Amino acid sequence: MLFLLKDYMTSKLQKFFKRYSIDELHYIMAAFYASTIIFNEFSKFFLWFYGIVFFMFYSKIQIYKSKVIWIFFIPLALHILFFWNNESYILAIKQLEKFTVFLVFPLIFIFQNNAIKIKKILGYYSSIFSTIIFLCFVYYVYANFTDFKGYISGKNAWEMGYAFSNFLGTHAPRFNLHVSFLCFVNLYLVIKTVLSNNSNSFLFFRLFCLASSLFVMLNINTRLAIAVFAVGAISYIAYTFFVKGLTVKKIFFISAGLVIMSITFMLIFPYTLKKFQKKTFNQLDMIGKLDQIEQPEEKIFGSLVTRLTAWSVVLNMSAKKPITGYGYTNCYPLLRQEYRDSNQLFLSKYNYRVHNQFLDFLLKFGVLGSILLILFFANKFYVALKIRSAVFLYFCMLFLAVNLVEDLFRTYDGIAFGAFWISVFIKSYLEKRN
Repeated sequence: MLFLLKDYMTSKLQKFFKRYSIDELHYIMAAFYASTIIFNEFSKFFLWFYGIVFFMFYSKIQIYKSKVIWIFFIPLALHILFFWNNESYILAIKQLEKFTVFLVFPLIFIFQNNAIKIKKILGYYSSIFSTIIFLCFVYYVYANFTDFKGYISGKNAWEMGYAFSNFLGTHAPRFNLHVSFLCFVNLYLVIKTVLSNNSNSFLFFRLFCLASSLFVMLNINTRLAIAVFAVGAISYIAYTFFVKGLTVKKIFFISAGLVIMSITFMLIFPYTLKKFQKKTFNQLDMIGKLDQIEQPEEKIFGSLVTRLTAWSVVLNMSAKKPITGYGYTNCYPLLRQEYRDSNQLFLSKYNYRVHNQFLDFLLKFGVLGSILLILFFANKFYVALKIRSAVFLYFCMLFLAVNLVEDLFRTYDGIAFGAFWISVFIKSYLEKRN
């Protein structure tokens, strides 16, 4: 009965998508999913649909024997291994559910017999995601035009990026993680288009994607995502000049465009630069004394001093239970209580999380959690260097950098973002190795 249903559904879907090959449909759906991860609930439902369609068209599984794959499962394995160390098994199951993507994406990408064309996925991802965030931003400005005019005049400019992120129902630092990666993918595709001498109309579209994604990234204005992109862009442009033979004229054209747009944006929204200069490393002498600062929400909420204070509390807690940790459902209520006990009322008021993935795993799983997480990140860099992929190397740099100041494996969008792209590039590694 199931086989008859599968054959029926397959024939219907093939007629519906007859303009595309099965592989092309696979790449479009993969790119669309990656583009909508920021919309958590929609993304989860679409993943179900994507999985069903994938099951209809693909059935050949190829099992690879590689340590790279086993290391990929570390985040999921830790949550299973320490499942017992939770007071609420219902909450533990809900958290564990988010990590099922570490099972789904290997089936869709890693263990598939078919070869994968990453450039196809990146091309569709660039087009779809750039279009989505551009249209969302236009609608946001239309719906909040009065507030947006205030941001241009400098009124409450500090909340500009968070206002747009909240409008979309996401969190600014995690949102800009996706947009920063999109910016680099767009830059990569622009340079590839220039090197391949494709038509001007196609290049114009790629430039539009780059410009729109860069504008949104600057608007959200999370410093680390912008800084990593700046380093990645300069490094990749230099690489294409010295290794790929990109001419000085073309480099100047691309670089000038990026610089002019960035400067124009900062002239319109000067708070962007002010945030880098005055609200990153300010008041470091106040570590552990945040409650003595007047108007801390405005002065140090996103500053390093706030994170360092939280990290000191987390380290003190972890020293008490270094072997087993506190469990992934118990740790945050206990952390908030520790804030109160150590008289960190500002951190307690905002239920401030760990904001460092390595310390987050130390708090949840003990020393073993942090050690295995280091192995997990080292594995990604190993794959990136082996396949010599500039895009994946940038992903590894970005994902590591953001996880040093955020805890991305706490939320679905961070987990899915990591699991999706790592699976895609591990598949490429396995194909090249074989």
